[in-house]
Amino acid sequence: MMNRKWITILGVGLVVVVLAAGGFTAVQLLADQSGEDDIPAGAMVFEDVFDDGSGSPVTVKTIIEPSADLPDRPAEASGVFLRQVDNSYFVGTGSVSVNVSTVNGETSTAVDHSGPEIEVVVGRDTVFYRDVTQFELEFSESTEQRLQQEVVRLDTQPETVPDGGSFSVWGEKRGDRVVAEVVVFSNPQ
Repeated sequence: MMNRKWITILGVGLVVVVLAAGGFTAVQLLADQSGEDDIPAGAMVFEDVFDDGSGSPVTVKTIIEPSADLPDRPAEASGVFLRQVDNSYFVGTGSVSVNVSTVNGETSTAVDHSGPEIEVVVGRDTVFYRDVTQFELEFSESTEQRLQQEVVRLDTQPETVPDGGSFSVWGEKRGDRVVAEVVVFSNPQ
């Protein structure tokens, strides 16, 4: 009677161990299939849904890998440029929406963001880059396109930054403020 009880306990324990190992393996395989591991830190990822011509939606992912000219670490803040006051740039973070429209020759930019507003303070040692990467968000046969970010180093602080353009900064973060070492900005896409 005692042996039968131990055999049952060992059998149930073995089944639990096998199920746990199988579940762990399944999770690891599913995680490897996501493809997220091959996206480098600092990359910009855009996903758009297009009609393939037959009425079926197709998702196209555009991955822009960071320029080798930029710091090899994540930016302290990234988002959308909102405004500039003297040597402070204000950046909206989180999920960003930019709508650029032209009516009667007048261009207006509407910006919305879900995260906090960050103040970026620049000084005479801050290095500025303009992102000049050219890309089109359009349907193609491939569901993924990879591009290398192209940046141009500026000799001086720009007088203006385009409203609604992307803005990334590396430096020292102090609460909701970043003292900038490197800034990259671009026109709205």
